[in-house]
Amino acid sequence: MNCSCGHQTDRERVTHAARNMYIMKPPPENEVFISPITLASVNTTQYEEALKIAQFHCNCKYLWLRELHGLSAFMMSNSLMSKVFWAIVIMACAGWSIGNTISILKQYGDEATTTLLTILPTKQLKFPTMIFCPRNPDFLNYYNVLEDMYNHLGYMENTTNFHILQYAMTGFGFDNANGDTFNETYREQIHIYYLKWRGERTQYEMFDFMFNKNGYTCTDLFQTCYGGSQTYNCCDIFQPTYAMLRGRCFRLIDSYYQNDTDEVAKLSIFFNNMTSPILNTGVLPQLVLYNGDSNVEIGIYPRYYLNSNDWNRVRFYQKSMILLPKSDGCSTDPIYQGKFTCFVYKWLMQLIEQYNCTVPYYKYTLSYLKDVPICEPDVIVNNFENISLTPSTIGYKCTSACSRIENTVTLATSIDTDPDPSYMFRIEASFTYLEYEQYKEIRTTSTAGFISELGGQAGLFVGSSVMSFVQLFNSVFIQIYKILRNYCNKKGIRVRIGLYQTHPSEPADKYYERDAALSDEPPYPLDTILEVEEPNTMDADGMLLEAGDPISEVDAIELETWSSVSEIESFDSSNYLPTPSFSSSEQHSTICEEPEDIRTAKLIWIRENREMDL
Repeated sequence: MNCSCGHQTDRERVTHAARNMYIMKPPPENEVFISPITLASVNTTQYEEALKIAQFHCNCKYLWLRELHGLSAFMMSNSLMSKVFWAIVIMACAGWSIGNTISILKQYGDEATTTLLTILPTKQLKFPTMIFCPRNPDFLNYYNVLEDMYNHLGYMENTTNFHILQYAMTGFGFDNANGDTFNETYREQIHIYYLKWRGERTQYEMFDFMFNKNGYTCTDLFQTCYGGSQTYNCCDIFQPTYAMLRGRCFRLIDSYYQNDTDEVAKLSIFFNNMTSPILNTGVLPQLVLYNGDSNVEIGIYPRYYLNSNDWNRVRFYQKSMILLPKSDGCSTDPIYQGKFTCFVYKWLMQLIEQYNCTVPYYKYTLSYLKDVPICEPDVIVNNFENISLTPSTIGYKCTSACSRIENTVTLATSIDTDPDPSYMFRIEASFTYLEYEQYKEIRTTSTAGFISELGGQAGLFVGSSVMSFVQLFNSVFIQIYKILRNYCNKKGIRVRIGLYQTHPSEPADKYYERDAALSDEPPYPLDTILEVEEPNTMDADGMLLEAGDPISEVDAIELETWSSVSEIESFDSSNYLPTPSFSSSEQHSTICEEPEDIRTAKLIWIRENREMDL
């Protein structure tokens, strides 16, 4: 059998030695008796000094102690030089780790990025939203419009009728109608004619009558459409819309895709020879092409002018932009998501701010204009220069969307060599290759990488981890709990009985007042204590012995000695026993239990001194 300090014991040898010591006679008076407690007659070279053991403090109660590299070595060091060395090492490593951590945090906070450029082939590409608009807004079914004007105004000269139409178009918010070029007196007279012609109809009803019901149609504008070698009905792939300050237009549907490369699947469009009876002496001078997107808003630029009797070749190149949101880089606001949404929105907001009204062609297509009234024609006509020129003079500083598709346009134009063209304008458009570029912005330090770098710094230099902080917080919580418990105990606050030592027969969740718990009278019946403790016997080491358990000869001697000593009221145990230099609650796992021969010798010496006292 081995004790905790490694001393070998032999039970038979100890029993024989104890039996011989028990029958030993007291030493003669002329002989010097050596107290066994001093261990002067015993070889103590294998034992630690008592003072050193008394000064030993176990650090095992700090749960986080071994979680940090070097800290356990610092706290376990016995010499000053060792503690200084480990303190310098710990501070140097901690400082280096803190410096690197600050650098990592700065890089993560600055959101340093890099861009990945990838060319991705695909089986089909969504065609850009091409919008075609006549340069002037005066393409109407004049027979129906003039007949309605005659019914309200009676017979008037055509010049006056056309001036009223120009005034109405400018009042709707369309440019190039020249309704604002009349002098102020004549504008007032034309305004009276227009109000008489409008009658009880609203401004939007007049706009709807002139452009939605009597505006030019798809068949008026388009002659033929081809997709490669396949012929399309142009009205199946184009639908009407309105452009800012431009007028009625037609746009390519969003579901049109190119399924093959360049010339094999190019889109060829031929336009009719349309006349403008009011402006430009009846000739359509130019057709305007806008490169738009799926949103209904169409701004004033970028735009391309197509001249009559010209062959126009358009090639597209597509880019996909996936950028990270930044304060000055891009935006995720819905207002900025479309190509023209921000521009049109800020123009309309400026119009509302200055005149508290809006244009009729955006009234029921944009949700934020639902409760805004439509401007009267004289408001727009009298201020048309300010309304039409402001967007191009001051700009609106619109931020691009973070995720968007950009289609780059390359336009080549030459004279059409067809000797007898039946069309007015001709355009061919396609992607050169079925591929697109993807620009993707990524952070150089991702969230996962940031956590990994922090963990690497902490692990390499100080050996800490998340579990280290859990252990530390656990230790702090336990200390706070003990402080609060002691405070409550001193203040007499009612606390759970679990804070005191209770008898096993009592319920664990029972409550007692502090005074009752600390009083001489126990909070439970005395007969309960006797019933529980009566069948048990305590040995000298404080271990319970059940009734009927066999005990050794040394234990019997010890029980007999202490029971006889306790009968003497004036007995002072300090005279017989050495005072320990450490608390019984201290952890002292390094102290070895005494060998049984020394223990027996001490008991016999105590018994003899007790008999001498008697």
